[in-house]
Amino acid sequence: MRGWRPLLVLLIALVSVVAAVPTRASAQRAIDWSTKPVLLLTMGQGDEVFEKFGHNALIVWDDAAGRPLVYNWGMFDFAQPNFLGRFLTGDTRYWMQPFTIEQTLDAYQRLNRTMTVQELNLTPAQRTRLVQMLATNALEANKFYRYDYYRDNCSTRVRDAIDAVTGGVLAAAMKAMPGDGSYRWHTRRLLAYSTPLYLGSQLVLGVDADLPLTAWQEAFLPQSLTKAVMRIELPAADGLPQRPLAAPIDTIFRATRAPEPRVVQPQLVQAAVIGMVIGAVIFGLALLGRIGAAVAVGIWSLLCACVGTVLLLAWFATQHVFMANNPSVALANPLWLAGITVAVMVARVGSSTLEHRTLQSLLLIAVLGTAGAVLSGHTVSALEMAALFLPGHAASVAAAGRFRRR
Repeated sequence: MRGWRPLLVLLIALVSVVAAVPTRASAQRAIDWSTKPVLLLTMGQGDEVFEKFGHNALIVWDDAAGRPLVYNWGMFDFAQPNFLGRFLTGDTRYWMQPFTIEQTLDAYQRLNRTMTVQELNLTPAQRTRLVQMLATNALEANKFYRYDYYRDNCSTRVRDAIDAVTGGVLAAAMKAMPGDGSYRWHTRRLLAYSTPLYLGSQLVLGVDADLPLTAWQEAFLPQSLTKAVMRIELPAADGLPQRPLAAPIDTIFRATRAPEPRVVQPQLVQAAVIGMVIGAVIFGLALLGRIGAAVAVGIWSLLCACVGTVLLLAWFATQHVFMANNPSVALANPLWLAGITVAVMVARVGSSTLEHRTLQSLLLIAVLGTAGAVLSGHTVSALEMAALFLPGHAASVAAAGRFRRR
């Protein structure tokens, strides 16, 4: 692996070679830095959950630095003051920072993440403006921004920078192009490797995440931006004819990992299995006696109330736009606090008819909410969440019903 380091030094010194990495790089092409090209650098998936959506950056020649620089909008720090609080309320602070090519290639190769480049066919004036804009953006006073995982992330910042220097050509073209699926569809596709992450994301996303995307919106994914820029033509300008915005993709490093999935694998079966296990545990405890039933109903009711409270706070008290209008609140909501009262009464003297009907009403709300979501076109996620929660609800009703006061 040492053989590529001297080549990187030569590249940075304008010898115009992208380093060949023995046994791990696939395709290379010489880069003539004397022309001061602009390159779109796209990184594939990594191991961490926040790496599953990919990443990208812009590479430009910087006269002041005397070398190419990689401008990266994906910088964050878990050690930032109140990072967790900002994350939970949708006020996460990211920033943009330039790096050398050597730093970037070394970092992403060590993470075993595929890297590709595309040259952007900008005019000299557009390249100059982009370099100036990026340098200004990187200043301490300008580099921070409020990160939004769908609408304002590392990839949309790259998209917007390219759009700015092309006079809106990118936006005009991409807003007229249909994307693939929705925010929810892509989230399900990329998180399907982990059932807890998959089901958790479906629980917190509201119906707005199901709206069809344009290519402009879909550019929150670096891989989608990579494909979109190859379909866009730049008009003739500054002596250059009409031309594609981006050159074909060159792979400069290929990771030894499977490519990202291209289709969604619904997890209705997994959700149903988890839900049935929960229901079986609740009813099984009820078979042990009144105290067992009370404990099961009480814990499940508290869990549903807590989850519902979190969903409502995310809806009304945070900047997480796509957690609003969430039909999952019909399945889990603070009304389930009433179930704790029922559990206490089951433990003491058994549930009354009114208390039992309270649980039945909560189950009915969940069923009607699921039906409404399905009829509104949110079928897969609604059924997955129903499969997860309804067995526990039904088992709670049955458990309390075993010990009704006569």
